[in-house]
Amino acid sequence: MIFTVHHTCSNEGGRDHVLENVPFLSEYKPKEKKKPYLGEGYYFWEYNLDYAKVWGKINYFNQYYVCEGDVNIDHTEEGYFLDLVGSRKDLVGFVSLLSEFNLIHEEGTKGIDLCYIINYLRKNFDEEVFPFKVIRAVDYHNNDLHGVKISFNEDRPSYTILNPRIIFSFKNKSDIRYVREPFITFAS
Repeated sequence: MIFTVHHTCSNEGGRDHVLENVPFLSEYKPKEKKKPYLGEGYYFWEYNLDYAKVWGKINYFNQYYVCEGDVNIDHTEEGYFLDLVGSRKDLVGFVSLLSEFNLIHEEGTKGIDLCYIINYLRKNFDEEVFPFKVIRAVDYHNNDLHGVKISFNEDRPSYTILNPRIIFSFKNKSDIRYVREPFITFAS
């Protein structure tokens, strides 16, 4: 399946430097308070230029580029893609794996971050246990001013989000299969 993705990065080094090196690694260094949502990896927003700009304003102090490209993610390749957005089977399997390793309980993860869990699984187990090279998840934020919530029914508190923040994390740069190479679509 082809996905249009956005990568937000610092504009340090200029256009040529960014285009030669995009995407940039988001490192997992908890002692330095660097704890990417889905562990260390190369991150993209799934078709969300608006939120890519918000990320740049906040995290790069309005000195950023947003690069756009298309990637091919093969849903059928065993162990390549963990889809925590569009695959109920992947969600159930992931929860089962977390339960098996006592990383989740009836009350949830009891303070264990998802970024920690993914790094733990990748570093401590071979690819037979946790083979995924690409992970997709929804980034929910309680006070999100950019997501559009709409109630299903005015008599119930249930709702859906019409502009969810969906992120991809690739374990390695070599795991990214471009169909359309990244280009700078926005410069601050």
